[in-house]
This record gives sequence, C-alpha cells and structure tokens, in this order.
Amino acid sequence: MSIRSCRKLSMGVGFLALSSSFAISAPLAAQSVQGDPETAPTVSSEGDSSESDIVVTASRIDTAGFDAPTPTTVIGEAELRQAGRTDIQATLADLPQIRLTSSATSTNTVTNSGQSPGDLRGLGAARTLVLVNGRRSVSSGDLQTVPYSLVKQIDVVTGGASAAWGSGAVAGVINIILDDNLQGLSLGAQMGVSGRGDAQKRLFNAAFGTRITDRWHFMIGADYLDDEGVTPAIARPRIGATAFFPGLDGRLFPTQDIRQADRSEGGLIVGGPLAGFTFNDNGSIRPFQFGRRSGSLMVGGEGYNADFVRSLSAPIERANVFARTSYEVTDTFKVWAEAGYNNVADSRIFFPDLAISQTPFSYSIDNPYLDPAVRARLVAAGATSFNLTRIVSDISLNTYDYERETKQFSVGFDGTFGDGLWRYGAFYTNGYQSQDQNLLDIIKTAEFRNAIDAVRNPAGQIVCRVALTDPNTPCRPLNLFGQGNADPAGVAYVTDDWRAFSETWLDNFGASISGEPFQLWGKPVSVAAGVEYREESFAITYDPISNAGRFATINGTDIPKRGNNVKEGFAEIAVPLLANLPLVQNLTFNGAARVSKYSTFDDNIWSWKVGGTWQVIDDIKFRATRSRDIRAPSLGELFSNPGTLFSTVNDISKSPAEAAQVVLRTGGNPNLAPEIADTLTVGVVLTPTFLPGLNFSVDYYDIKIDDVISTLSAQQIINSCVLQNNQGACAQLTRNTAGTLTDINATFINVASYVNKGVDFELSYRTRLESIGVPGTLGFRGLVNYVDTLTVDNGVVLTEGAGFAGGNAAFLTPKWRANTALVYESDSMGADLRVRWIDKAKFAPETVLANIGGNDIDSRAYVDVGLRGYVPFNDGESRLTVYGSIQNLFDRQPPIGAVASPYYDLIGRYFTVGASVRY
Repeated sequence: MSIRSCRKLSMGVGFLALSSSFAISAPLAAQSVQGDPETAPTVSSEGDSSESDIVVTASRIDTAGFDAPTPTTVIGEAELRQAGRTDIQATLADLPQIRLTSSATSTNTVTNSGQSPGDLRGLGAARTLVLVNGRRSVSSGDLQTVPYSLVKQIDVVTGGASAAWGSGAVAGVINIILDDNLQGLSLGAQMGVSGRGDAQKRLFNAAFGTRITDRWHFMIGADYLDDEGVTPAIARPRIGATAFFPGLDGRLFPTQDIRQADRSEGGLIVGGPLAGFTFNDNGSIRPFQFGRRSGSLMVGGEGYNADFVRSLSAPIERANVFARTSYEVTDTFKVWAEAGYNNVADSRIFFPDLAISQTPFSYSIDNPYLDPAVRARLVAAGATSFNLTRIVSDISLNTYDYERETKQFSVGFDGTFGDGLWRYGAFYTNGYQSQDQNLLDIIKTAEFRNAIDAVRNPAGQIVCRVALTDPNTPCRPLNLFGQGNADPAGVAYVTDDWRAFSETWLDNFGASISGEPFQLWGKPVSVAAGVEYREESFAITYDPISNAGRFATINGTDIPKRGNNVKEGFAEIAVPLLANLPLVQNLTFNGAARVSKYSTFDDNIWSWKVGGTWQVIDDIKFRATRSRDIRAPSLGELFSNPGTLFSTVNDISKSPAEAAQVVLRTGGNPNLAPEIADTLTVGVVLTPTFLPGLNFSVDYYDIKIDDVISTLSAQQIINSCVLQNNQGACAQLTRNTAGTLTDINATFINVASYVNKGVDFELSYRTRLESIGVPGTLGFRGLVNYVDTLTVDNGVVLTEGAGFAGGNAAFLTPKWRANTALVYESDSMGADLRVRWIDKAKFAPETVLANIGGNDIDSRAYVDVGLRGYVPFNDGESRLTVYGSIQNLFDRQPPIGAVASPYYDLIGRYFTVGASVRY
C-alpha cells in the first residue's frame, strides 16, 4: 500500500474513532431485510412509492401521497445491491437516460480524472443538478464524494426542476438520499478483477448508527477504494492504438495498430538526404520501418503510440467519511449537524511530452554527439544540417499526479407545528475543496533548445553552445541520437514539474416552510415557500515556471480568488381541482416559481413550472409539466484568465473576402447571461388492478435550451455573425476606423442552442411466489429510452447527434437504449439477471467527422448476473451475506475505435466477490 493510501486510511480511521464503535460495512448493505418482500423497496416511476412516503424530489411539496407531475425514477436498495458497484455513478449508468460523459475510461488522459458527475440526457454534467439529501455540495456534483454504504435511495428527476431546486436542473436532478436513521453495525469487503487479470478493485466500507438516547441519534460511514485501472491502453487492442484511418478508397475507417509515422523514440530524420532513417540506441542509423501511411499516422510499422504507456481506465484511490448527529429537542423540533470528508488521488504515467515530440529540431552535422559514420554520409551528400523528430519517452515521460480533497459541514433544524400540518426547516452549509495537480518531468522550452545545441569547447569538452559565452550557465547538453543516451544532468536541466493548485469555496443557506392550509374535494391544498443564499468562489495558483510561460506543453497564470453569489426565493402550490368524480378520481394542479438574483447579472431571473396529474381510474394516470429552467454560468466560464493569440482569418463580410491578421482573446467572460431552457413532459402511468404489482409508464420529453454558453473558433465567430446574424457573435468582433478586423473575442459567449426530444419507458412488476410453492419474491424492471433528436447548433454548424454512439463529439447518443433486471429474493438467497442493450448506431455524423466509410456500429447486449447468500445468526438479529457477480458475462467486445464512447464496455468480462456482516 502506498504512503498516500496509508495516510488516507489512517485519517479515515481517526475520524471513525470519534464514535464508540468501529466497523467496516459491506457495500450495498441493505437497511431492510433483503428476503422480506414487505420491506423491499417498490420500484416506481413516481416520486413516491407508497402512501407513507413524504419526500418527492421533483417538488418542494412533501405532502403524504402527493404524486409529482415531473417523472421521477427511483433507485432503491434492490438496484443498489446489484453487481458489486463501487460508486454511485456506476449504479446510475444502468439508467438509459444517463450518459457517462466523464468516467475512469473517458478521463484516462486528461486532468479531471477521478471525478464522476451525473449527466442526464447527455446534455452535459453542468446541466444536471446533483443533491445529497436535497442540498448542494462544493464538489459540483461529483458522485465519488458520498459513502456508498450510507445511500438509502436515489431519486432521478428526468425533467427540468429549476423552479424547485435552482440553477443547473435543466436536464434534471439526481438526489442522493442517505439513511439518516441508520441503526446497527455492518462490516465487509469486496474485490473485483477482469477476465484478463487486470482492473483490480478493492473496496472496504463502514457504517454504524445508534440512538445514544431516545432523542439523540448518531451515524457514521466510511469507505476506501483502491482501483488499479487498466494500463497500458493496448491491453484492449480494439480500443488502444486505434483511430479513424483512410482505407484504400480514401474514406475513414476505425482501424487498429495505429502508430506515429513522423517521429520515433530513437529519433527520426525528416527531410534531406537521410530522410526516413532512425537512430539506433548506439547512435547508428537504419531505415525506419514504415507501415501504410496517411499524414502523420500509419498502420503497422515500428512507430510509437502513446497508448503503449498510458492508461485505458484511470486508476483511483478514494477515501470517504461522513458523520451525522441529530437531537430531538422536542417532539416537534430537531437540530442536526453533519460533516463529510472525501479524498481522491492517483499517480500514473501520462505520455511523453507532446509539444517537444511533435516539433522537428534542426541539428548541425558538427554536433559532437553525432556518430562519425552518419556525419560522413551527410557530408558526402552535401548536407550541413538535418531535421530530427523524437519521441522523448526516455527524457520526459510525464507522470500525472493529483490529489483532490473535499470537506463539507452542514448544520440545520427541522420542525412541525399545527398538529403536523406545517413543516419548516433551515440549513447552512460550508464547503471547501482543494485540488493539487502535478505533471512531473515536463520540458522547459528554452532549456531544451539550449541543451540540444551541443558543441565542443576549446578544451574539447561537450557543452551547450551558450556555455561558450556564459561559462556559469546551468545548461547541460543532451544527446538525442538514440534512446537512453541522455545525460541525467541534462535531463534534470530541461525538465521540471508543472503544478496547479485549485481551491473552491461554498457557503449555502436555505430556509423553507410547507404545509396544508385547507382542503378541497376532501384533499389537502399543499403549499411550500423558501429562500436561499449561495456564495461560490475559486482560485488557482500555478508554479513559477508556468506563470512565466516556460513549459513547452502546458502553462498557467494565477487566478486570484473570484466568485459570485445568488439570492433566491421560491414558492410552490399543489391544488386538487377535482376529485371523486366519474373518470376523475383526482385532478391536481402543480405550479412553482423561483426568482434568482445573481451578483454577476443585472436582471432578476425567473424559472417556473406548471403541471398536473389526472388520476382517471385506479389503473390510469396522466401527467404533464411545462417548465422554464436556467443554468447560470460556472465560475470558470465567468472568471478564467484571459489569453492572447494571433490568428489569420477570412473576413467574409467583405466582398471579395479579405484575409485578416487578428488578435484572438480567450478566457472567461464576466458578462455571460444564464442559459434558458424550456421543457415539456407528457406521460401516462398504468397500474392495472387486474395484475397487482405491475407498473408501466411512458413519458415524452421536449427540451430546448437557448443562449447555451460555448466557445467558437475565430473563423466560426465571423461566420456566425455574417451568415447567421448572431448578434452575440457580432459583439465579439472589433474593427478599426477603416472597417478592418483587428480583434476577436473568443471567450465564452451565449451563442449555441440545444434541442433534445424523446420518450422514456418504464415497466416494473413484482410478485410473491408462495402461490406456486416457492418462497420469496420475483421482480422485473425495464427502463427504455428513445431519443428522437439531439441537435447542437453553435451558430455556425448544426449537428444532429441522435443515432450516433462514438466518442468523437460530446452530444452523441444512440436512438434506443434499454436496461432490464430480473431479481429473485428470499430469506436465504438472492439472484439477479440484468441485460444492458444499446441500439445499432453510427460513430459520428458528417458534421463531426467527414468522409467516414466504416461508420456503422452493431447493436450490443451486455448480460450481467449476480448471486447472494444470506446466513442469519444471533437468533436472527444479524446476518452474513456472501455475494458474487459477473458483468459482461459473454465478454462482448467494444467496437474498434470507440475510444471515448461512454456507451460500450471497454474492460470486458468482470468478476466481483465479497462478504458482509450486519449486526
């Protein structure tokens, strides 16, 4: 175990020592008896599953029995137990409405590894609001920050909910509900490994809850995850070292064994009489073995690919601790406090320094490191210099090392009055997150250029050329002719560590009241209202070399602490319009409104919702919602540092068009306006009385988002202004008095629009088997999503993403996705059979990747199985659970080249075993 792992684990143990008992809980530990069909959670597309439930995530109304008009899918304990999941995102991935835009396999070579946000509808994680017990987190929706063993239920609102919950709920809400009344002690562990012997995971969880007195409750949970990931990427040849490559007819096809054709690890001579020769380790040369070439890439040959060293699935170490205490001051007033800690870290090989590897450097034939035989051949050919490209894997094989730490503390109170008809509550949350990112051993541009320019001094020693005029220079020469010949002193001189230390702060206050002031038609009229205040800020500190812009690959400029705040008020009402009439058992109207005042935006912003439910008879209920939702700009979109570049563009506003050299300005834009979304959902819920236990729902959704915050290239901004008359783009152009373009502001702007339409289907059925002489229950659940359209219009190009499943763009989605589960539970055992299905699709539309030949992906079905055994002891008060699961039972392989696609299993068959005990 690494030092970092030991430190995290010891920190978690220290936190747990605050309680009088210590335990390690099983993952997915059920808080009700798994074999008892009466206590097993029901599966419903409703916001509540029984008349006794009072929490409806889609709404601020919490009246018992209220049916929300906005579709809400509930993930209960049955789903949480399946497949040996290690985090919440993996469980949510079973929902076809969820896109794994950011995961261990999609962030394997970028610096946001270890984050697992939710992304409903594939509209971007920023447009899905993640809550824990109805409250926001400083972690910006990172699903890694919640101990899995404490999760009681997850409500997924698949429709706009900004009026209820505020900014970000454009595509919906994921509300993680913890078991605040946890009782007992559990411990356990699990491990998993792929069928190829890699991707090992080890998970240890802890959960303990008790009533210290009749009025005082305490609970604590913790987990530790060690996920080794998959390295190197070529361990999965259908994914690693693949790309779209021209076939014999010139069209692009997904192809394996892709390599670099324009550089080598020993050094490739490009241009001149020895072009196409590469250096051996001893400094001699030989012809480079080319494959079939196209541009800088080739198929086959001896070239290099970064997938030879970098990961396919990013490793991660995670530690979570969460504690909560509550005290009932009176029967109607309770105070509470909770604290959470999360630490996520990783250190792994990234890739050779790309900026230097892609740059050809000129060498004089007088370079003292050059083999005399090579020099003689160049002299004979009349050459005085030659150009060399080099994969610097022996000098700068970058290591990415990060640690993300999150701390959050909340206090609050809840109460009732008026014989329980009115409920109120308030909370305050303070959160802090730091992220320490490091790229180790990356190259400094000037130092590298100095070091490769080697000469002999008058004493015959090999030195840097700058040493001839500056004998005190720290420069040490580098020999790049062949692998492994570089002097360690020279390597130390040209490399250093890049560092970015980011900090984020959150202060959030909220207070609300809800109740039933009177009745209509014998049913309560429900109201809710509240206020919220939220302040968020961030800062980034870079290392001195980055601030000076001296690294070749990546730099950065410090961002001092910047932020904004928002003041909000909301209200909601549910009114029974008709009831107890023929064909109208209940007709309820629901309306909500929220007004938000952001410190970075002058005007008040309104979000609202109107909807209703119509219970025709016991068997049929209709529901509909129309909402106006918002997403406020993120802090990065508002305040990231400006950058200045020079660019040549084609000014098509002129006739004829003119080429113009312009200053291109990038970065945040404090003048951004919020995104505005209009959402319509219409659905029907069938609960046939002739077949108790069956529930079926169909919901149509139509989401249109305007003023989407995006960035465009310099040419796209001009085209959008001239061709689309986009005034936001036109405002980014600056001309001099002669009408010549001089500046283009390529910062974030409100320029794009999205349209997403489709249908959700949900079917569930559960029945007892005693009638056929078999103990226990059998349940089935099916979730299906059909996407009719998902268009992204950036003001220049409109792209239709529905029917595409590659990783070539952010907003691609298959037309159909489905997940089904057949689950058996009894007092002694449980078993499940699950099928995940993705419709046939294409990789990418022509607007994303033109001239594709092999653009078809066959449909795929992944079969998962799980088995659990329950052994009661201690007179039935406690139970041992032993479980195992196999994901992708038939080892269904992904499409070739689906590298960043979120829809396909890249790991292959995966085994998980574990054991848990609950007291």
